[in-house]
Amino acid sequence: MNEEKLLQEHGLKVTRARLAILKCLSSSGHPMTAEEVFNSLSNQGIDLSTVYRSLNSFHKAGLSEMETNSKKENAYSLPGEDRHFLVCSSCGKRIPLVGCPYHEANEKIESETGFLLPHHGMDIYGVCPDCQKAGSSR
Repeated sequence: MNEEKLLQEHGLKVTRARLAILKCLSSSGHPMTAEEVFNSLSNQGIDLSTVYRSLNSFHKAGLSEMETNSKKENAYSLPGEDRHFLVCSSCGKRIPLVGCPYHEANEKIESETGFLLPHHGMDIYGVCPDCQKAGSSR
Protein backbone atom coordinates (compact mmCIF):
# COMPACT_ATOMS: atom_id res chain seq x y z
CA MET A 1 0.00 0.00 0.00
CA ASN A 2 1.24 3.49 -0.82
CA GLU A 3 0.41 5.40 2.35
CA GLU A 4 1.28 8.84 0.91
CA LYS A 5 -1.08 8.35 -2.01
CA LEU A 6 -3.82 7.06 0.28
CA LEU A 7 -3.59 10.13 2.52
CA GLN A 8 -3.66 12.45 -0.51
CA GLU A 9 -6.64 10.61 -2.04
CA HIS A 10 -8.58 11.26 1.17
CA GLY A 11 -7.65 14.95 1.23
CA LEU A 12 -5.25 14.65 4.15
CA LYS A 13 -1.89 16.33 4.50
CA VAL A 14 1.03 13.90 4.36
CA THR A 15 3.08 14.08 7.56
CA ARG A 16 5.64 11.77 9.11
CA ALA A 17 3.28 11.00 12.01
CA ARG A 18 0.29 10.24 9.80
CA LEU A 19 2.39 7.95 7.63
CA ALA A 20 3.61 6.05 10.69
CA ILE A 21 0.09 5.75 12.13
CA LEU A 22 -1.33 4.57 8.83
CA LYS A 23 1.44 1.96 8.47
CA CYS A 24 0.73 0.80 12.01
CA LEU A 25 -2.97 0.32 11.26
CA SER A 26 -2.29 -1.42 7.95
CA SER A 27 0.12 -3.91 9.52
CA SER A 28 -2.13 -4.71 12.47
CA GLY A 29 -4.29 -7.78 12.34
CA HIS A 30 -7.01 -6.16 14.42
CA PRO A 31 -8.60 -2.78 15.18
CA MET A 32 -6.35 -0.67 17.42
CA THR A 33 -7.09 1.95 20.06
CA ALA A 34 -5.19 5.22 20.08
CA GLU A 35 -3.20 3.98 23.08
CA GLU A 36 -2.21 0.78 21.24
CA VAL A 37 -1.08 2.79 18.23
CA PHE A 38 0.82 5.18 20.51
CA ASN A 39 2.54 2.31 22.33
CA SER A 40 3.55 0.61 19.09
CA LEU A 41 5.05 3.89 17.83
CA SER A 42 6.71 4.86 21.11
CA ASN A 43 10.18 4.84 19.57
CA GLN A 44 9.19 7.32 16.85
CA GLY A 45 8.59 10.40 18.98
CA ILE A 46 4.88 10.72 18.18
CA ASP A 47 2.81 11.99 21.10
CA LEU A 48 -0.57 10.60 22.12
CA SER A 49 -2.49 13.75 21.17
CA THR A 50 -1.12 13.50 17.63
CA VAL A 51 -2.28 9.88 17.45
CA TYR A 52 -5.79 10.86 18.61
CA ARG A 53 -6.00 13.79 16.16
CA SER A 54 -4.73 11.69 13.26
CA LEU A 55 -7.10 8.79 13.93
CA ASN A 56 -10.00 11.25 14.18
CA SER A 57 -8.94 12.82 10.85
CA PHE A 58 -8.65 9.39 9.24
CA HIS A 59 -12.14 8.48 10.38
CA LYS A 60 -13.71 11.78 9.27
CA ALA A 61 -12.05 11.45 5.85
CA GLY A 62 -13.31 7.87 5.42
CA LEU A 63 -9.80 6.44 5.57
CA SER A 64 -10.48 4.33 8.67
CA GLU A 65 -13.35 2.59 10.35
CA MET A 66 -14.10 2.99 14.02
CA GLU A 67 -15.72 0.52 16.38
CA THR A 68 -16.06 0.20 20.12
CA ASN A 69 -14.15 -2.60 21.82
CA SER A 70 -15.09 -4.55 24.95
CA LYS A 71 -13.59 -1.83 27.18
CA LYS A 72 -15.80 0.80 25.51
CA GLU A 73 -12.78 2.34 23.76
CA ASN A 74 -12.76 3.44 20.15
CA ALA A 75 -10.69 1.11 17.99
CA TYR A 76 -9.64 1.93 14.42
CA SER A 77 -8.91 -0.18 11.37
CA LEU A 78 -8.57 0.36 7.65
CA PRO A 79 -11.61 -0.44 5.52
CA GLY A 80 -11.59 -3.73 3.74
CA GLU A 81 -12.91 -7.19 4.25
CA ASP A 82 -14.99 -7.86 7.31
CA ARG A 83 -12.76 -8.96 10.14
CA HIS A 84 -14.25 -10.68 13.13
CA PHE A 85 -12.52 -12.15 16.15
CA LEU A 86 -13.08 -14.51 19.01
CA VAL A 87 -11.83 -12.60 22.05
CA CYS A 88 -10.98 -14.24 25.35
CA SER A 89 -12.50 -12.20 28.16
CA SER A 90 -9.88 -13.57 30.58
CA CYS A 91 -6.55 -13.11 28.79
CA GLY A 92 -7.51 -10.88 25.84
CA LYS A 93 -6.31 -13.33 23.18
CA ARG A 94 -7.83 -12.54 19.76
CA ILE A 95 -8.42 -15.27 17.18
CA PRO A 96 -9.60 -14.21 13.72
CA LEU A 97 -12.70 -15.87 12.30
CA VAL A 98 -12.60 -16.92 8.67
CA GLY A 99 -15.44 -15.37 6.70
CA CYS A 100 -18.25 -13.26 8.02
CA PRO A 101 -20.99 -14.90 10.07
CA TYR A 102 -23.16 -11.76 9.91
CA HIS A 103 -23.96 -11.21 6.22
CA GLU A 104 -27.32 -13.01 6.32
CA ALA A 105 -28.35 -11.19 9.49
CA ASN A 106 -27.36 -7.83 8.00
CA GLU A 107 -29.33 -8.53 4.80
CA LYS A 108 -32.39 -9.38 6.89
CA ILE A 109 -32.00 -6.22 8.98
CA GLU A 110 -31.61 -4.11 5.81
CA SER A 111 -34.72 -5.60 4.19
CA GLU A 112 -36.82 -5.27 7.35
CA THR A 113 -35.73 -1.77 8.39
CA GLY A 114 -34.53 -0.01 5.24
CA PHE A 115 -31.20 0.76 6.93
CA LEU A 116 -28.07 0.32 4.85
CA LEU A 117 -25.29 -1.51 6.68
CA PRO A 118 -22.16 -0.95 4.56
CA HIS A 119 -19.80 -2.16 7.28
CA HIS A 120 -19.90 -3.59 10.73
CA GLY A 121 -17.52 -4.69 13.41
CA MET A 122 -18.25 -7.46 15.82
CA ASP A 123 -16.17 -9.51 18.14
CA ILE A 124 -17.43 -12.59 19.94
CA TYR A 125 -16.38 -12.81 23.58
CA GLY A 126 -15.81 -16.00 25.51
CA VAL A 127 -13.10 -17.91 27.35
CA CYS A 128 -10.27 -19.52 25.38
CA PRO A 129 -9.27 -23.17 25.93
CA ASP A 130 -6.05 -22.17 27.76
CA CYS A 131 -7.97 -20.04 30.28
CA GLN A 132 -10.59 -22.78 30.68
CA LYS A 133 -7.84 -25.23 31.60
CA ALA A 134 -6.37 -22.71 34.05
CA GLY A 135 -9.80 -22.33 35.66
CA SER A 136 -10.31 -18.69 34.66
CA SER A 137 -13.78 -17.99 33.27
CA ARG A 138 -14.60 -14.30 33.80
